[in-house]
Amino acid sequence: MAMKKHISHNAETGQFLVTGSKLTSERGEKISAVEGLKLSPRIEAILRDTKGRSGDERRAAIKAQFCRKTAAL
Repeated sequence: MAMKKHISHNAETGQFLVTGSKLTSERGEKISAVEGLKLSPRIEAILRDTKGRSGDERRAAIKAQFCRKTAAL
C-alpha cells in the first residue's frame, strides 16, 4: 500500500507543505532493517517500558541508562 502525499503551496510564505509523510517508529524500524541496523535488547526494553510517554521522558530514561553515576563524596 503506497502512502499518499499531498503537496500544497502557501501563497503567503511561499513554502511547500507536504502532508502524509510522518516518520513513525514503525517506519523507522523498516528503514533501519534495510540498512542492517537493529536495536539492542537493552534499548528495546527501555522503549517498550516507556511507550506512550512524552519524548522528553523517553529520552531521560535512555540517558539514565547510559550516563555514569557519580560517586557520592
